[in-house]
Amino acid sequence: MAPVWPWLSAFLAALPVVLAGHGDPIAQKYIVEFVDSTTSSASFLTTLKDLGIPATLNHDLSFALFHGGSFTLLDDNQNERAIVKQISSWPVVKKVSPVRELHQPRSEVSTVAHGAAVRRSVTSHGIRRRDPTGHEGNDYPHIMVGVDKLRQEGYLGTGIRVAVVDTGVDYKHPALGGCFGKGCLVEFGFNFLENTTDPWEGRDGHGTHVSGLIAAQPNPYNFTGVAPNVTLGHYKVIGKHVVNTGTDIVAAAFMKAYEDKADIISASFGTYKGWSDEPWGQLVQKLAEAGLPSFIAAGNDGSYGLFLSSNGVDNSAGIGIGSVNNLYSPLLLTGASYSTRNTTKAFGWQLAGTSDFKNGTYALYPSSLNASVVGDSCEPWTGNHPNLTDKIVLIRYGGCRGSQQQANAVKAGAKNILFYNNEPGTYELPVSNPALTGLGMVSAQTGEKWVKLAASGANVTLHMISEKYAKTIFINETNPQSGGQISEFTQWGPSNEILPVTAVSGVGGSILSTWPVPVGSYAVESGTSMATPFVAGCIALLMEARGKGKVSPAEIKSLLSTTANPNVFHDGVTASPFLGSVAQQGGGLIDAYKLVHTATKFNVSTISFNDTQHIVPAYIQINNTGSSPRVYTVGHVGAATVYTLPENSSIPQKNKLGDFVDRTTNGASLKFSSSSVLVAAGGSAVVKVTATPPKGLISHRIPVYSGYITFNGTSSNDSFSVPYLGVATAMRNVTILDTKEGSMYLTDSATNERVQANQQFVLPNENAPINQANTSYPIFQTKLSMGTDLLLIGVKAANSSTIFPVAAPKTALPRTVKGLTDLKATSFTGQLANGSYVPAGNYSLVVRALKIFGNRANPRDYDTVKTVNFGITYAPAPAN
Repeated sequence: MAPVWPWLSAFLAALPVVLAGHGDPIAQKYIVEFVDSTTSSASFLTTLKDLGIPATLNHDLSFALFHGGSFTLLDDNQNERAIVKQISSWPVVKKVSPVRELHQPRSEVSTVAHGAAVRRSVTSHGIRRRDPTGHEGNDYPHIMVGVDKLRQEGYLGTGIRVAVVDTGVDYKHPALGGCFGKGCLVEFGFNFLENTTDPWEGRDGHGTHVSGLIAAQPNPYNFTGVAPNVTLGHYKVIGKHVVNTGTDIVAAAFMKAYEDKADIISASFGTYKGWSDEPWGQLVQKLAEAGLPSFIAAGNDGSYGLFLSSNGVDNSAGIGIGSVNNLYSPLLLTGASYSTRNTTKAFGWQLAGTSDFKNGTYALYPSSLNASVVGDSCEPWTGNHPNLTDKIVLIRYGGCRGSQQQANAVKAGAKNILFYNNEPGTYELPVSNPALTGLGMVSAQTGEKWVKLAASGANVTLHMISEKYAKTIFINETNPQSGGQISEFTQWGPSNEILPVTAVSGVGGSILSTWPVPVGSYAVESGTSMATPFVAGCIALLMEARGKGKVSPAEIKSLLSTTANPNVFHDGVTASPFLGSVAQQGGGLIDAYKLVHTATKFNVSTISFNDTQHIVPAYIQINNTGSSPRVYTVGHVGAATVYTLPENSSIPQKNKLGDFVDRTTNGASLKFSSSSVLVAAGGSAVVKVTATPPKGLISHRIPVYSGYITFNGTSSNDSFSVPYLGVATAMRNVTILDTKEGSMYLTDSATNERVQANQQFVLPNENAPINQANTSYPIFQTKLSMGTDLLLIGVKAANSSTIFPVAAPKTALPRTVKGLTDLKATSFTGQLANGSYVPAGNYSLVVRALKIFGNRANPRDYDTVKTVNFGITYAPAPAN
């Protein structure tokens, strides 16, 4: 085996240059942190200029808690790596980090108001910031968490300044005050994409929706924000791809929120990482220490399984928010009516693309009379059926691609199709068959009702109005399938360092809120993006009740987790008779009323017992801020233990609706220093907790166990639970580089075929373009089955033991998920990381990934993949 020490020393020496990052780096952009305030961004830029390094300042990030800025290198021909290494060596520089691109979490807009109902004049509430009457009506999410009771007690968020960092806000919306500036609901903010003081959103919608969840005023749909009396600020950092949103813009926005004296920051965006040393996360930590809490969406890619945590919350200070579904499914749909048995009733439907129905009356034809059928129209139609030209075919969605269901119905003669959903709510179908005239969707309840009528022999006739002319109909259906349960899209932790990433869950599934006036005014959307401002609004009520500055961000995080209500395991369809994993739901659904009124506090929010090699006892301190003593019985309720990996793979399991990751009720054993504890008024007590991981599990599948340590007083209002989790394996033994899934091999740039042993390449000449004629080169695509804190890629001559770096080290990487966290492929054209070229000869690439909790200096702590040998020569230099 080739000696490893030269390999490691060569790479580790470069680490100060390539610092913690995630997502795609934005070319030539960096964040520099200075040692202290004596160095300014302007003087730094002057020094660069004096050294012949052209650069521009993107953002001056210096403020009370941080000294530095972000800059862009302007000369493409200079050695970027060497320049950054040079800057990193300066005594005044503490750290240089690449700027990484961030993305708004994928959220699902189910329905948007449109048509006559929203074109009517809506009475503006003027420029006032609040409505003290506390209008209620469609505020069912408030009732779920006790906000309604706090509102009845007069808590409306008065005097609290909430900063939203998002896509901008339609502050002209009547339910958001109608104006921007002093005395308005949206009083402060900034547009970082256009460098203006105007954070107006335009037509995107996301930022307006989350703003309404915090502070919407009374409106035609009879709902309000959680804390309608707050003063809102909005910092626009995400929009259409005119400017790539990077960690420097986000840092600037958080800095500006601090300087604008915000009391709360709510951010519904991020990307994937799972390591705690990223600059944005470190800024969140500094802000928390200064008294400003940050609430950050955990993410909506729960379908990809465990160990895929979002940045900003993969540290001890960020407050990650998961999602629970609304008990109801509010729908804003195109209005129509149906007739059966001499009665006519209204219903709503959602258009798919531009496939609008023509005005008229249509007979309904269900393709199946079984309202619970799976795979309706997934196979070609057989048997006799009527002429479908003047009918609307009703198909139950799901079981195969919707395009396949459409195609089979079209082959049978369908011209118009209405799908009915196989889960609560509706949404716009992504594909429309060009042979169709009309295509849309109705809710599951509507479709099931029609199928039952047809099965009983009744004729159902639909009276359709083109969406262009129809009115909006508002429907608030119950959600019997998953209402009140953990949203199936909620992203799973833990972080790669076994830190819990979700502190608590808010209501985020099927939420009605404001939307830009030009595109509908109101919409229903789902996501942790919605749950996050919902929780932030609850904290505004807490601050109003207890006083600004009276509860620290760490105490807020602990209160959220320990007063929440844990929910049962739910796969989006079926509830299980045991609690859901802490890795998914955190403490459970927020209990805003208990949060505000409890006199008991804990020194922790969630306990990590880490893996089997790092497990240590935990110490929980209970503080009684009340005027009378408290007695608590200490206990434990286990939650589902979930397997990260399937039986025969090192790639984490995926979650599908109704089919979640493998789990067991075999949980940890906990031992307490005392089974009950007396806490005097104004006093505290400490309980030691010792955990023993569950036995009999398949350790190589990375079982994540969790549960809740209970402190039960004399009433439900005086009972609390501290979430915990751990991993029943040694993470140091987990596979990082997987070679069993048909990956981790070389491909030929010319043919895209797998490279065979001793295959010969004619590489482009170093003075020629990479696509020089009659040349090709090997390409290696690294895929990480789990995250790694250090990835090293080098090349080794076949007859030598020396490994030379091909690329700069990559640090703090998440596991690979295709389309989300893919690593850039390594194209080997003979060039090394230092800019020189290897001579012609026979070589192989060597890829090494540091194992979780591994020691960077220990060669045994790396996963290694060595490619087949290949030969290289260089093409002649091109003729002048």
